[in-house]
Amino acid sequence: GNEEGFLEKLARRHHYKLQIHHLETFKDNEFRAALFSENIHCIVFPPLIHFPGISELAKKDLRGYVSAGNNVVFVGSYEWLSVMNDVFGFQLMSDYKDGPYYRNDRTVKGTPFQWSMSRLEQPDGAIYSVKVDSIPMDGSCMFDTMGACVVFYVKYNLGTVVYIAFDYDTPYGIGHWGQILHAGMMM
Repeated sequence: GNEEGFLEKLARRHHYKLQIHHLETFKDNEFRAALFSENIHCIVFPPLIHFPGISELAKKDLRGYVSAGNNVVFVGSYEWLSVMNDVFGFQLMSDYKDGPYYRNDRTVKGTPFQWSMSRLEQPDGAIYSVKVDSIPMDGSCMFDTMGACVVFYVKYNLGTVVYIAFDYDTPYGIGHWGQILHAGMMM
């Protein structure tokens, strides 16, 4: 779809050497090949239109990939919350509040998000935020408003699971959300 095209353009902005590997499926062998490729240290999962289902083996592989020190970034869809719950044992709950969303200066220290703008405007696209209180203990909310978090990460063994609530389904009116994608990829 067009979303991936725009997400890719956004990901490549200022990072022209970025290698993008297209993973079209969660089928065990193809998913496993991507996860065990030596040079892939960050996987960005674009918004899910419908959930393809993920096998026990793929879940185990994904946990192993992150545990080994890699980074996964899930982008804007409530389906990913249940995937993260299922794969990583989280108990994330959705919670929507209108923006703007404010940077949490205490939690962004030492992360790429510390260089972000102090507030994110409500974008033109859809937002799928998470109840701050449902984020695991070893996780941190980077941007939120009134208990609804739009950017968070969770340390998982040596790696990181990042969630960005915006679905990037429009190239217009995204403000600083492009920079947020880059910060998420650099965790």
